[in-house]
Amino acid sequence: MTSLIAWIGVDSRGPASFYLASDSRISWGPGTHWDVGRKLFTSDKSPDLFGYCGDVLFPSLFLSQVSHLIDLRAGPNQVDKATFGPNQGATPEMRHESLVSLAQTSFGRYPALQQRAFSILHCSRQSSGMSSVFHLWRTDWSPGTAWHDEEIVLPTESVLVLSVESGASTVSLYDAEWRQTGAGRTSRAVFSAFCDALRGGGDQFSGGAPQLVGLYRKGFGEACGVIYRGVRYPFGLPIDRDKAVALPVEWRNELFERCDGRSMDRLQGTQRHCRPCHVSS
Repeated sequence: MTSLIAWIGVDSRGPASFYLASDSRISWGPGTHWDVGRKLFTSDKSPDLFGYCGDVLFPSLFLSQVSHLIDLRAGPNQVDKATFGPNQGATPEMRHESLVSLAQTSFGRYPALQQRAFSILHCSRQSSGMSSVFHLWRTDWSPGTAWHDEEIVLPTESVLVLSVESGASTVSLYDAEWRQTGAGRTSRAVFSAFCDALRGGGDQFSGGAPQLVGLYRKGFGEACGVIYRGVRYPFGLPIDRDKAVALPVEWRNELFERCDGRSMDRLQGTQRHCRPCHVSS
C-alpha cells in the first residue's frame, strides 16, 4: 500500500508542468514496514514519468526495466516507431501502448500464486515548449478484473488530478484544506498538503519521506530531491550533504521551495512559500 498522487501545474499561458509524488513505505502488514522503497521512475531520454502502488515486487522491477530500456532505445540508430525513444517520433500514445504491451507480456510470465493487485501511473508529454500537451494514464491489474487501462482527463488549473491507494482519503482531506487558502490551486499547495498527510500519519501503510518527479515544457523526466524533516532524500533514500551536492537534481522542501542541496536553505533569489496560518502543521 502507499500514497501516490499526480497533479498538473498551470500558469497564465497554460499547462506548464506535471508531477508525481509518493511516500516511501513498503509494508508487510501492520507494524512491519520499510520506509526507503523507491516508487517513482523517470527517463533520462524521453518525456515520461512512472509511479506505482499496490503490490511492490512486479511493478517496481518492471518499471526499473522499462525506464532503462527507454534510455537504451532512444539512440539515433533506432527506427522502430513503436518504441519509447523520442528520436523515433513516437507519440505519447505509442509510448503508452508499448508500456502496456510490455507489462502484459512480463506479467503473463509471473507466478499465478504471487499475482497481486497493482496500479501504474504513466505521465507523458507531446511536443515541447508552448506546444506541450501532457497526458496521464492509469493502468490497473487485479485478480477480479484483470487489466484496465484509461487516460485521465486533465484539469485546466493547478490542482490534484489523482490520489490512489490506501492513503488517498487522508491526502484528499489535507488537499481540501490547502485548496481553501490563498495558496490554493498551485503546485506548492498540492505538494505541501501531501507532505502534511504523510507527517500526520493518518494512513498506517504510508510513511517515510516524500518522493517527487516532474516533467516540464522542455526536457525529459526529472527526479527531484526532497528535504523532509531536515534530511535530504532522493527517491526516499536518506543521504548526507556530500552525496547530495554530487547529484545534478533540483531540491525541494516540504513547502515546495527550491533549495540548496548543501545547506538545505531556500535558494537565494527564489520565491518564498509560507504556510497559511490556519493550516495545521
